[in-house]
Amino acid sequence: MKTLPWQKIKQGIIYFFLNLATPATFYWAFHEWGPKPAIGFAVVVSLLQALSHLIFKVRPSPIFIFASGFTVLFGGIDLWLKTPQFFRFEPFAQNFGVASFTLFATLARLPLAYELVKSLPKSIQPKLKGPDDPRLRRLTWIWIFYLYVKSGFYLYLAYRVDLGDLILFRTLLGGGSLGVMLLSLPFQLRNQQKSDKN
Repeated sequence: MKTLPWQKIKQGIIYFFLNLATPATFYWAFHEWGPKPAIGFAVVVSLLQALSHLIFKVRPSPIFIFASGFTVLFGGIDLWLKTPQFFRFEPFAQNFGVASFTLFATLARLPLAYELVKSLPKSIQPKLKGPDDPRLRRLTWIWIFYLYVKSGFYLYLAYRVDLGDLILFRTLLGGGSLGVMLLSLPFQLRNQQKSDKN
């Protein structure tokens, strides 16, 4: 059955809502009440997002699992401290952790990148030959390099900007660049296939 345009838009809205509600809530709460209430909101929203995945029977993406896990871990630690200290390093730790885990999975030939692609809405999923598609493997190495560079940049920002601006910048840069990477997957894979033929 063909997916109608409005259904594609609906799928996209639901996907990004389930993955981006936490940083949006954090930025608003940070500027309204300060860092500690904002961190509390972020932890609660992350848990509600996980519950929403169960209620609506939406398979959580690896991105969501990593992001929510780091949010709850770092946020939970800071909620116990008098002055929040660790949450500002969450963007760095998340990107470094994802890059390292992806590197390990790639070296161990685990189908992590394939599972990530399969977690996307069906309307934007590229056609792959399977978990061992060489085009996807080459792109994975590019993603790993990108994530390590981005984690270093977030570590630099952690010492330079306030927590609210850091989370906003992470959302815009991280979410935007990730969206471009994933939405452009079909184009990237087609180009790789043309290169292989030549």
